[in-house]
Formats: sequence, structure tokens, C-alpha cells
Amino acid sequence: MKKRAYKKIAYVLSLCVVLLWAVLGTGTSLAWFTDTTHEIKNVFHTGEFKLKVSHRTESGWYEVMDGETRVFDDEALYEPGYTQVVYLKAENEGTVPFNMRTAVSVTDYTVATNVFGSRFDLQDYLTFGLVMADTEAELDEKVATRGMAAAVATMPLNNYATDTEVMDGGAAKYMALIVRMPEEVGNEANYRGDTVPKVELGVIVEASQITQ
Repeated sequence: MKKRAYKKIAYVLSLCVVLLWAVLGTGTSLAWFTDTTHEIKNVFHTGEFKLKVSHRTESGWYEVMDGETRVFDDEALYEPGYTQVVYLKAENEGTVPFNMRTAVSVTDYTVATNVFGSRFDLQDYLTFGLVMADTEAELDEKVATRGMAAAVATMPLNNYATDTEVMDGGAAKYMALIVRMPEEVGNEANYRGDTVPKVELGVIVEASQITQ
């Protein structure tokens, strides 16, 4: 296929991270984490499940996510072939086992105009992947190269991508969240004008009671 000439464009991927877990009985716990500075919301209610989610920094250390955590690089240039990987760690710090479910959805977006004068949604031209592992070494092996990560990122970004794992008390799970613009994307996603295409993602980590 003949390659299309591509102007270097700053495709903006802005992420807000939502952590949601259900507790025993009728109570719920909700925390809203966002990487934007426009509005910060953190609401906590007492719950019996103790779920902690951290992200891996460039230094290799894990930092607990809070109301100002920036997970993905929203200044990244999303051009055809670009792949970005973020590493998370979920921990059951309690003694109660639960089912952990991870999901991703588009919560907001900005429509732009391409070089042909047509309106387009950026999320229609991005794909997503989710990889789970029991250890950090296992996760790193699964996405050891950008090519391996890109091969996983095959799900449409505008759909839910879910994975469910059983979390025993004291257990941890490692996750890689992958967002990619495939090489075959052409000028239909190459924007023109003052409006920059933007996507906001909601990342949900949910724990629910294991029923016997």
C-alpha cells in the first residue's frame, strides 16, 4: 500500500481514571481520579474492600494514583504506528477476596475536521489493548517490545474492553493499558483548523463480592 504523506500532528489523548469498587452489603466506594486540572473530585465512603491502584513511573517505582495523577502522556503525537503503554498495579490490601474487573470507555471527546473537510472522531482511529499478569516480570515479558504491545491493541477504543480476575487477600495484579494508532490510518484522521481532536478515557477498576 502506498504510504500517505503525513503532517506531524499533536493528537491529544486526555485520560481521566475512575476507580470504582463494590463492598460487602449495600455500601459502595467511589473515587474519581482525573489527569486534568479543570476539576478534581475525590469522594470516599467507608468500605470493607481494600483496593489500591498504582501506576509505574519512568523510574520503575509504583506511585499510588491520586486526584492529580497523569497516567498517559496527553502531549503525545498520535501518528500512524504510534503506540503508548501504561503500567498499573492493583492490590487487595484486605483479607476479603473479590472479583476484580477492569474496563475502559470513552467518557468525552472533541470532534475535528480532517484535510478533506469532513468531520471525524479521533477514537474511531485509535485501538486499545489490555494485558493482565500475576507478576511484573510476566507482564513485561508479554509486552517486551512495542511490536508485541501493538499486536495486543486490537479492540476499538469506543467499546468496553474488560478483563476479570480473582483477587485473594494480599494479592496483586499487574496491567498494561495500550493505546495505538494503526499504521493504515490515513488523512481521514489528519486534522486541519484550530480544533484539535481529543479523547477522554474512563479507566474503571471494580471489585465485587465473590458469591458462593
